[in-house]
Amino acid sequence: MPANVNDINSASSSSGPPDSNPFLTAYESYVRDTPLVTRYVLNSVVISYFMSFFVDPTFALANIPYFTIFRFQLYRMITSPLVCSSILNLFFAFMGFMNHGVKLEQSMGSALFGVLFFRLTIFTNLLFLVVSVLLYGLTNNDGYLAGVSVGVWTVLLSIIAVECAQAPPNSKRKLFFLEIPVLYYPLVLLALFSLFAGFRLAYCLGVAVGYLQGFGKLDRWKVKVETARKWESERGCLRGFYSRAGYISVSSASGPNAWAEGSGGGGNNESSSGGGPVAVRAPSDPAASSTPSFPSSGGQSLGGGSKRGLLSRGSKSPKTKEERAALLERAAERRRQQRDEEGSSAV
Repeated sequence: MPANVNDINSASSSSGPPDSNPFLTAYESYVRDTPLVTRYVLNSVVISYFMSFFVDPTFALANIPYFTIFRFQLYRMITSPLVCSSILNLFFAFMGFMNHGVKLEQSMGSALFGVLFFRLTIFTNLLFLVVSVLLYGLTNNDGYLAGVSVGVWTVLLSIIAVECAQAPPNSKRKLFFLEIPVLYYPLVLLALFSLFAGFRLAYCLGVAVGYLQGFGKLDRWKVKVETARKWESERGCLRGFYSRAGYISVSSASGPNAWAEGSGGGGNNESSSGGGPVAVRAPSDPAASSTPSFPSSGGQSLGGGSKRGLLSRGSKSPKTKEERAALLERAAERRRQQRDEEGSSAV
């Protein structure tokens, strides 16, 4: 009998559910918690890194003035931030983009964030081409035509500059143990990059374009919220992405509350790393409302400026003792009537 019991126990334990795959669990968590555009950008960077073991993606996809202008390979102005050939760059790209990219996409929505990402990319690369050609014309140095604008940090520095330009002027951000005024944070970060990795023209131009975007100098090329809603409609060009995991519609974007929802940030700009990203909310109907759902002031819950909650029915809650007593008396009267009706039906 003991042997049979042991056999039964071993059989039952072997027939239990298999242990979860930690890699699959981590990937599912990554898909669940990372918005769509941010996830696509990071996936492209990872694919580019693994491609670097076989071919050189920098030579094929980076923005190099000689190939972009004289060979008319204009696609390089779009593909350049998706190139990564170093494990260190890949690590820091994930660290930076999982913080700033996630929160900015949650605040704007996936459509508008995607437009912002590629608008910053194109403007930075155009400016890089213009400056490189001017320097080549002034110095007759072919090295300026062989310069490279590459890597996601070119756009990430622009995104950080956009955030800091729109932040409250008296707020600060922490860089290691230093507290830096938020307006100068991108410049300090750029100086730190130049100190360790050398001067890069594309990074400087990326920060400049980010400041221009943050101060509204590029608003003439800004996509309207109504246009993004049309893209997300049933007949829009983004209808195939709307139902995908992590897509944040314009109507379900958090606005400034995206910085208050994460752990550690608390809604202020005093920390450059505010914990992990929050779970992406399910998309709502883009035609549900005709105006943006961004709150009018920081820290206020979505839904408007009323002091009552979203679930308030508009009725005035009782405040005096007489009103509460009248409500209790009416509730007791209804219960008595229900008991009388149940008794008569039973008879």
